[in-house]
Amino acid sequence: MKLHKPLLALTAGIALSGCGDILDVSDPERYTSEDLDNALDAVAAGVEGDLYITMDQFVIYQGLLGDELQHTGTWAGYDDIDHGRFNYGNSNADGNMQEMLRARWFAGDAEARFIRVLGEDEAANSPLTAQVQTTAAMADLLLGMMFCEAPAEPNGAAVSSQQILQQAEAEFTRALATSQAAGAQDWVLVNYAGRARARLYLGNHAGAAADAAQIPDGWVKNAEMSGNSGRQDNDVVQLITAGNNSAAAVRQKWWDSYDDATRSLRDPYTNEPDPRKAVWFNGSLAVDGVTQHYSQWKYRDIGDDIPFFDSEEMRLIQAEAAWMDGDLATAQDIMNDLRAAAGLSALPASTDADEVKAYLLNERLAETWMEGHRVVDLRRLGELRMVFASLSDPERPATRPSFFSMDDAEARDNTNIEDDASVRCLPTT
Repeated sequence: MKLHKPLLALTAGIALSGCGDILDVSDPERYTSEDLDNALDAVAAGVEGDLYITMDQFVIYQGLLGDELQHTGTWAGYDDIDHGRFNYGNSNADGNMQEMLRARWFAGDAEARFIRVLGEDEAANSPLTAQVQTTAAMADLLLGMMFCEAPAEPNGAAVSSQQILQQAEAEFTRALATSQAAGAQDWVLVNYAGRARARLYLGNHAGAAADAAQIPDGWVKNAEMSGNSGRQDNDVVQLITAGNNSAAAVRQKWWDSYDDATRSLRDPYTNEPDPRKAVWFNGSLAVDGVTQHYSQWKYRDIGDDIPFFDSEEMRLIQAEAAWMDGDLATAQDIMNDLRAAAGLSALPASTDADEVKAYLLNERLAETWMEGHRVVDLRRLGELRMVFASLSDPERPATRPSFFSMDDAEARDNTNIEDDASVRCLPTT
């Protein structure tokens, strides 16, 4: 069973943009190209909103692939991801690739529309162009985080996740220039943040830290959930959270650190409750009737937004760059500042690079809890195999996929990709 949001037209994104009567059409069920030409703000908002449709399932599937979540229901797709079983042509994540590729295509189509309607010069300096260019870069960033390969362009050949991330970095650079020319400071910050993450994943730690330093404390860019449309509800709440469906739960390895009084996990270094790792256990079993349902508790309402970027992630990028450079003291200072803001005591001071790496992984887990980052961090820092080996669970072996495979529909319909599982990538730990 594949569980993902339905494929939507661009106009579905427009419906989420809250634009009131910006569209004045005789038949509300059918938008013409001329209607869209007269509603460019809504077009740009629709492109951005369309990308956010994928974010909740992205969080769930990434959590199941890593060590945040486990399957606790009756859905074979969730169970396969949890146990590291992947069948090409039958992956729950196929819908995520379709949604990400569609958002990228919509962004390009919208930019072409802006050039046609506004003229090349005005479009080049428009906040609307900045918005859709940035959205395209964000789509590629998610693709590079989740899939081992993807087409870099419509009907293009499959390229590696590394090449998709390189494309994302270039797109953020282009969108940054447009944002600056347009005086769109909000998008300037999003592009610095996006490029910082892309550069971190590409191993350019100095460049990543320089971009991250541009982001002020307290800043956040959310993937906005509508909570009233049925199309853009937060499915992390609807499908895996206490009081709703309980098809997945916080992985059993974390249960012993649960603190009921604060509904959070305890910090492994100070034993203090860490409010950033929000969990709730009400004593109930999950829908499988067997597993105790330790629920994620970061998102509680179907309209809760999902952070896409925030300043805490940027500070940890700076900390990781310092760690890579051997400046362990600075790395720990940055992490301790974040911990203090969360009400936690400082980490035990260390001059051991491996221990500081463990600190980084813990702080990144806490600050990006249930945001789809954890499996990426374990994979890129060489810890994914060890983490699953430590579970000593023969049903969840250490050797398991470290990415999702390409959507087989893309391989089937794209004339430049061979639809053959034997030549498609699926790296393992």
